[in-house]
Amino acid sequence: MNCLRTRIWLGGCLLSLALALPSSLRAHADLLLQIEDLNKEIAQKPNDPELYLRRGLLRRAHLEYDEAYADYERAAALAPDYKTLDLARGQLFIEAGWPLSARAYLDRFLNRTPDHVDALILRARALTVLQLRMAAAADFDRALTLAPEPGPDLFIERAQVLLSEGDSNLNRALEGIDDGIRKLGPLVTLQLTAIDIELKRKNYDGALTRVDRVAERSPRKESWFARKGEILKQAGRPAEARQAYQGALAAMQTLPPARRGVPAMVELEKRLRREIESLPANAQP
Repeated sequence: MNCLRTRIWLGGCLLSLALALPSSLRAHADLLLQIEDLNKEIAQKPNDPELYLRRGLLRRAHLEYDEAYADYERAAALAPDYKTLDLARGQLFIEAGWPLSARAYLDRFLNRTPDHVDALILRARALTVLQLRMAAAADFDRALTLAPEPGPDLFIERAQVLLSEGDSNLNRALEGIDDGIRKLGPLVTLQLTAIDIELKRKNYDGALTRVDRVAERSPRKESWFARKGEILKQAGRPAEARQAYQGALAAMQTLPPARRGVPAMVELEKRLRREIESLPANAQP
């Protein structure tokens, strides 16, 4: 296998066994130390497939894709029925930018273990890269149904796959985000995605309602007033947009001087004033 460079970050996908790597192992020095420890163990037990799998996982995390693949192949030679290897290979090939090979291994793994959540997520990502987006969405659907505690990122990832397939999927993407809100609560990340989808649908009132809901729960109002102004301007309601921008400026005045003086706040204030100046002075609400 040629040297592999391209890496697609997969978030927190874990192998379903005690060999899964905690996030702390991603540290460069720590990985090298653990690989060296496994080198010593393998020298003592050269026919133990589990040791090669563990070293392969570490090498994959260290972006040593060819070396990781060699370890998986050695483990397979020692234990041909070691089915977890197909999951490990699938993850390796996705991270290395070989989605077609990843899909082949993940198909084989899921044929034997069809309800494995991590494998479904991995295959969905491989299918997305292969531009088989509706098949990817189906895998995300199943993973979200089976996952005991799905995170918000997974709902957002499914929505993004659907949106990339075309505007005909806007309603389905929004329904998926709302399903996440029902299960996880009105998390800001989910609400922001829902607002973006509402704007794609040109449902300005729906987007404004969501902004108001988030603003109600937020201790800081200025950015939400600013967002509301942007939506109202986009909707062709300049007088209301001006009111929203002015509300953002008023909210900023309630902040301590030190907070108002940070670069992000200074830039926001400048932008708000530019937006107000750009609106027609005679606009009626």
